[in-house]
Amino acid sequence: MRKYVRWVNSIIQSHKSHTIQKLRIQFFLRKEEADTLTKWFEYAFSRQVPSLEIDLSPPNFICFGTPDVNYVFPQEFTNSATCFDLKHLKALSLKFITVTREAIEFFLNNCPFLEKFIVHHTERMSKLEICGSSLALKHLELCYCFGLDSVRISAPNLTSLTVRVYSELILENVPMLDELRVGYGYGDFPGKKLLPAYSACISQLKSLTLFLNNLKGSTDLCKFPEMPKLKKLVIAYCSKGEDSLLPLTSLIRASTRLQEFVLELDWYELSRSDREIETIVRFPHEHLKVVKFFGYYGRSSDHEFVRYFIDNCVVLERLIIDPHFVPYAPHDPITPTELAKEITAMDCAKRQLESQVPAHIELVIP
Repeated sequence: MRKYVRWVNSIIQSHKSHTIQKLRIQFFLRKEEADTLTKWFEYAFSRQVPSLEIDLSPPNFICFGTPDVNYVFPQEFTNSATCFDLKHLKALSLKFITVTREAIEFFLNNCPFLEKFIVHHTERMSKLEICGSSLALKHLELCYCFGLDSVRISAPNLTSLTVRVYSELILENVPMLDELRVGYGYGDFPGKKLLPAYSACISQLKSLTLFLNNLKGSTDLCKFPEMPKLKKLVIAYCSKGEDSLLPLTSLIRASTRLQEFVLELDWYELSRSDREIETIVRFPHEHLKVVKFFGYYGRSSDHEFVRYFIDNCVVLERLIIDPHFVPYAPHDPITPTELAKEITAMDCAKRQLESQVPAHIELVIP
């Protein structure tokens, strides 16, 4: 750690220019290095940097862990008028840094040309409002902000939004928003929260990603309004046992112009039964060309879900079935047990699907 700090400091000291175009630091530093990190922020701001990325993620981190060792963005920056000219800052990414509501307001108020703002793995926020008719913001990510219950966004130039919130998401005045990635807490399917949040943008979305942990309460999916411009739909779902995936087809049917569907299945509880495959609902999809299924395990629920696309997609060109296990800690190497499960799943996928996929559909099983 100290070697890395000395190396960065030597580069900064040797750089004589009054401006820099981009500063990116990616290394696990504990909050004990707070003074050093503060100096790096001061250096970047004093050099009128347009793009700043600070990623302090630890190795082999668990994505839902509490960031209790995070460096805290300096309060002295937010308590008084800034002595730096931040009008050049257009892109800011802060990961594994504790960023308070006041710090976010500081950047929004002092960076009039900020277009890209990313905050991952932080805490000390329960309610957040990002609102303003003059905001230049186009791309916003708020992920794993622990304790964040409510987010209200009103940003006329926003085109892409990623947000994980525990309770409430309010979208207002987002006429340019066409890419949305959203997740709610860890409870049942949040239909009563999703539908009101989408009312401001549902008809204009071109790409939608939903992070789901439970399909209980998924009858609300049948009430989902039509998404006439949606071209790509991604569902990231934590699978438990033999829960049927067919409720997700209601979302697909609501996407009348859908061209690509992706399911990212996380194996939380693995089981495989011999139950009969459910009768597939007949509903022709006339635009869906690519289907990707990550985390296929060969359960009856997996098999019947794929059969839905085989039976209903009129112009389907590629069906990609990838059994690879998605670990909770992205940097962890795959274990022998997990590898054995993947091999079993791959064999099962070939046995179940190769004889059922029509010749005009390209079946890809890595």
